[in-house]
Amino acid sequence: MPPSKAKVYRLLQPIAQLFAWALFRPKVVGKEQVPSQGGVLIVANHPSYLDPVLLAIFAPRPFSFVAKRPLFALPLVRSFLWLTDCVPVKQDAPDRRALRLSLQKLRDGAALVVFPEGTRSDYGKLRPFQFGPALIALEAQVPIVPCGLAGFHEAWHMDAPLPRPRPVAIVFGSPFFVNPPAGLPTRQILSLITERMRQEIERLMASAEQLLSK
Repeated sequence: MPPSKAKVYRLLQPIAQLFAWALFRPKVVGKEQVPSQGGVLIVANHPSYLDPVLLAIFAPRPFSFVAKRPLFALPLVRSFLWLTDCVPVKQDAPDRRALRLSLQKLRDGAALVVFPEGTRSDYGKLRPFQFGPALIALEAQVPIVPCGLAGFHEAWHMDAPLPRPRPVAIVFGSPFFVNPPAGLPTRQILSLITERMRQEIERLMASAEQLLSK
């Protein structure tokens, strides 16, 4: 992330945290799992519009995101996407430019968040994962930090026009690296990485749900 954007991000973050605490009483666990420096890929479930906003607000370091291209046409959303230095991605076709930009950001030391489902999930349940995040992980060779979100669907579900005050939880897991066996076809490697991402996210979603039940 450019230093000018990172400075604005850090200035606004404490103010945004006050409002977010008042509305959502977030429980955030495992911030220390996110490396403080260097490129890192964060993969998370995507139950709500709130996911990138609250992840950015409570991030231990500035987070950037991969976001659907049409979102960049929405005025308020566009400001958030600019501030977090997001990568626009097509949804209906492979996007080599988005892959190239994502890899460049990671090589430049960014913390990049991707949602392997590709879009918000229905009623808080995981959708099938796409191979894009696994390809980024394979090419970038940076730590992968899984993240589980809970309560977000209840705070702003797909059919609601606006969010409502509900408790949410964010749990970051231990970093892991891509280290596939030699000789496997690329598609099989991507499948293995994707399945590992899904397993880790499912485990952390369960941990986040437990936090909310306490």
